[in-house]
Amino acid sequence: MQPTIDPTLQKTDYTDALNQVIDDFLARQKVKAQVMSPDYQEIWEELERLIHAGGKRLRPRMSILAYRAFGGQDVPSMLPAAAAQELLHVAMLIHDDIIDRDYIRYGVDNIAGSYNKLYSELVTDDAERLHYAQGAAILAGDLLLSGSYLLMAESMVPAEKIIAIQKLLGQAVFEVVGGELLDTETAFRGMNAVSAETVARYKTASYTFILPLLVGARLTDLPSEDLSSVAEFGKNLGIAFQLRDDIIGVFGDEAATGKSTTGDIREGKRTYMVEQFFALATPDQKAMFKQYFGGASITNEQVDTVRKLLVASGALAATEEAVSFYESMARNALETLSIEPDCVDELESLITVATRRTA
Repeated sequence: MQPTIDPTLQKTDYTDALNQVIDDFLARQKVKAQVMSPDYQEIWEELERLIHAGGKRLRPRMSILAYRAFGGQDVPSMLPAAAAQELLHVAMLIHDDIIDRDYIRYGVDNIAGSYNKLYSELVTDDAERLHYAQGAAILAGDLLLSGSYLLMAESMVPAEKIIAIQKLLGQAVFEVVGGELLDTETAFRGMNAVSAETVARYKTASYTFILPLLVGARLTDLPSEDLSSVAEFGKNLGIAFQLRDDIIGVFGDEAATGKSTTGDIREGKRTYMVEQFFALATPDQKAMFKQYFGGASITNEQVDTVRKLLVASGALAATEEAVSFYESMARNALETLSIEPDCVDELESLITVATRRTA
């Protein structure tokens, strides 16, 4: 589903141009892969299918917005650097789906789901077939991760700037992988092993906000000392975005979001709101919560009980306060920077969609 407010580039939408850059890259990779083997070409065709299945190109469009906001004048020259953000994003989604054992993305088979069907006549054992399908998905994610570096290198900007943004990309990958690992390990290390804010900072903010904004800013003549303010803006906005996402995941409107609002409760997802619940709830509230939270087969009525406990304990209100705090921190960072006047409204829309959206 589209967010209620389109977050970026309301005046000039570069989505078609970004898609063209991505399509051209994929077409070239398919040709090279076909020389090796039609089977290798097939994985590139599956990647093309998945990339076309969905996505709003938010991250690349954010790079363009930052580039324009800080004085960049030649958008076509940096389109490959912006488009690289989408390849990285899909790579992370593919790997995340493997970790979560999901086989659908954007309402269609993801890479593992598709290869599980492709291998159905070749591997009869279900467990073995799924193993090979997940292996193909790992490799597909690796291809897009590598592709993001290659696409950045095709930007028509000075070589030193390409090196600089590739270093930013490397740092973002380092951080998002760490965040993903920490998040995954909470399933057996326990909720207190790492805070949900830390996970949000590294798993979400790192490549969803900080990287796209820094790439766009770094390709301008913005003084290097101002880049830390751009990163601070992205960090706080990214954490606020994740906390808002966690609220919507439990209290949102399924018709508006297109996503289940019971999944996080049945899965027992350890969000900031859940952390706040255990910090604020009474012993009786905690006892009732533990009966249902994380129960895959709990009823809708029991899910509603969990929601009521999150409200009654003050956990929902505390999470709303945290969103407001990170929003104010993001605005403070932005106020230290000189912004091109025609981009101010678009940045305001970005802040709104990250912190106040309902879908």
